[in-house]
Amino acid sequence: MALSTWLVGQWQRFSSAETRFARFKAASSRGKRCVLCHELSGSQALCGGCTADLHCLRLDARRRCPLCAGVSASGLPCGRCQRKPPPQTLLHAALAYRPPLSNLLYAYKFLGRNDLYAALAELMLAKPPAWPAEPDLVMAMPLSVRRLHKRGFNQSLLLAESVAKHLNLPLLPPFVATRSHRPAQSTLPRQLRTKNVRGIFQVAPAADVKNRHVLLIDDVVTSGATIGELARTLQRAGAAAVYGWVLARAE
Repeated sequence: MALSTWLVGQWQRFSSAETRFARFKAASSRGKRCVLCHELSGSQALCGGCTADLHCLRLDARRRCPLCAGVSASGLPCGRCQRKPPPQTLLHAALAYRPPLSNLLYAYKFLGRNDLYAALAELMLAKPPAWPAEPDLVMAMPLSVRRLHKRGFNQSLLLAESVAKHLNLPLLPPFVATRSHRPAQSTLPRQLRTKNVRGIFQVAPAADVKNRHVLLIDDVVTSGATIGELARTLQRAGAAAVYGWVLARAE
């Protein structure tokens, strides 16, 4: 091969790589890319289109049971909650647990995207529920020590911090409530979930929940067994009422 031909080939390869780098640098300078569709999204984690898609999943509280957030055409307690009222005074779910929200939550919890907490909290705070009485303090759903070490963070705590700041309410420190490790609720059939969470929470006296209305924050609710068990534990510790506010309801 002639030296001139080799030099031309090397230059073409270099130019191609340089062009690709320049394009990447230009795209990066224009801002972030949407977590869901990977289009440019400025300084936000989500683009406008995907944000609009997420808001389309918003649940109508007028067609939801106020105690378990399940379907209720009248907006009154559903038949199951009428037969056996849960411990919590109210449970409100902001959105339905379906794509693209389920994809976003997966990235948040399992793909190291804990920076998404702000976008997720905004989805909750866009339309706060009406409480029977104003909450006195905010609490995050605890994780077991094993699950916390594996995940590296408590996804509900990051949401609770945003909610507490927005509502100007104190946030209970995470160490005042502990949770024993059990199989994940999502891996169990509904009929075993209540038994699986029985007695898993302990609330320390330092929690100081006596005669107070506690706002409990979690990411996803399905059967409501976990929130119900923590609400029951808080009531035993003296809480006047427990309100649950979750990002998503899985049917």
